[in-house]
Amino acid sequence: MRGIAFLAAFAFAAVAAQQPTVIIKNGTVRGVDLPQFSQSLFLGIPYAQPPVGDLRLRPPRSINASFGTLDATAYGPHCWSRFTTGFDDNSGFPNSEDCLTLNVIRPTGVSEQSPVPVVVWIHGGGLTTGGSADFRYNGSWIVQASIANGKPIVFVSINYRLASLGFLAGKALQDEGSLNLGVRDQRLALHWVQENIGKFGGDPKRVTIQGESVHAQIIAFAGRDDKLFNQAIAESGTGGGNFSLPTATSFQANFNSLINNTTCVSTANGSEADQLACIRALPIDVFRTNSVGSTGIVFDGDFINVPGTLQAYKDGNWVKVAFIVGSNTDEGRSFSALGANTTEQAAALLSGVPTQFRDPLLALYPDVPALGCPFNTGDFQPAGSPPGSENKRVASVNGDIVMAAGPRWLAQQISSQVPFYKYRFNHVPYNTGFAPIDYVSHFLEVSYVFNLQNNNTAFWITNHFTATYLGPTAPIADRFLGTYMSRAWASFIATGDPNNANVPSKVHWPKYSEEPSNMVWQTQGSTVEEDNFRQEGMQFIMDHIFFQ
Repeated sequence: MRGIAFLAAFAFAAVAAQQPTVIIKNGTVRGVDLPQFSQSLFLGIPYAQPPVGDLRLRPPRSINASFGTLDATAYGPHCWSRFTTGFDDNSGFPNSEDCLTLNVIRPTGVSEQSPVPVVVWIHGGGLTTGGSADFRYNGSWIVQASIANGKPIVFVSINYRLASLGFLAGKALQDEGSLNLGVRDQRLALHWVQENIGKFGGDPKRVTIQGESVHAQIIAFAGRDDKLFNQAIAESGTGGGNFSLPTATSFQANFNSLINNTTCVSTANGSEADQLACIRALPIDVFRTNSVGSTGIVFDGDFINVPGTLQAYKDGNWVKVAFIVGSNTDEGRSFSALGANTTEQAAALLSGVPTQFRDPLLALYPDVPALGCPFNTGDFQPAGSPPGSENKRVASVNGDIVMAAGPRWLAQQISSQVPFYKYRFNHVPYNTGFAPIDYVSHFLEVSYVFNLQNNNTAFWITNHFTATYLGPTAPIADRFLGTYMSRAWASFIATGDPNNANVPSKVHWPKYSEEPSNMVWQTQGSTVEEDNFRQEGMQFIMDHIFFQ
């Protein structure tokens, strides 16, 4: 099994003489078989023209030509991340502008004549880092989970442009219609799935989008249903607040940096077309190092034509799909500034809260460290925390604003309209491959959803700071949790109901409309809880913070 896992994670230097072959619209794709997994993999398939040269900073374009025969036995490079001199999720992997590729993992026996449901994984990373070659997103084990359920699925993972190459804004790009490029890449990949996945044995009418950043597709074009997917799994809250305008000061300043701090200064007084032509011709390292300011999804009046994510759901501007949505118990510790020792200092750290609401909100969160985040840990402060008696209080408030209250609001808002399953991940992994962790932070559930069993190699340890190996040397409780979660997710993808997981001692996960509750995932016995923790504080957030 160790050798097989190694093969699945890397790019398969050795290829069997008889490669699996699929003919799609753009040519012949030749992949690699993993007979011990009963799977075939097709990796690094381009779904768009390379966004380089004059296509840099333009919406993605379909290939619309034949690439002949493609050797699809290695993952494509990650899209360039935000420029940094330190570690990020792209460290250790090849990076390129020519990065718009996707991967398909199919179980043996599926065919165009007997298609099975599909999941499309959209990686997280704050729209600034990450890629589908990341070992943590190895789809072989969730496909294996679907086979164990007796309901096989096809797995697809995609790359999309990141940071300033995918989410630069400013007036010139607004006028040209070249905004929100990374989520437009995702959209084109979903169209590719509709056109081609049938050839791999996937059913284009049964597609689940899953990941850390899926809401943009659900509210795209004000909720226009292009029949690209019928289910969604959102593992990173819901997002809150309104989208910025592309000409907001911080966004425009980042664009201006490319003009004023490079040879493109010669076009500073020229036309927008000249400015764009110049920055499209900049060397990639010059482009990246001079565009490190604000990037992200902005209101463009087209792809994003709603004020904000939650407002879109509130107004009915979303694609009506079945959902799994949730958060992790202590995510506030992952998203909070720390160091406050007084209520006044704590209020100052609630930067996303209008000033008039900070004191009333804090009044709903006790000034008692033992009741704060990380929860259920007494007066404990996580290793490396800066001194601050208000740390756990601030983390509680920020975590509810950023991660916990959004899924609850969404469940209350839409669960009567579509099947909706809500969860809370509540397990501290035995390790994360890089360093011990002592609270249930952001992202930790991903390893368990994927039932991650890559080898704990030196590369793994060096390049993945939040991942847990669930192979044979992991504790049996962690291994069972990975098995259970991956099979529940695979069951939802295949059948629309996570309760069809093939595991012993199952806990019934009710629809939220039937029982407002969370499935609590933990090794000490997963259970169902009433969704009413920190009720007063979260209700205040929903009433006063979300729609300011």
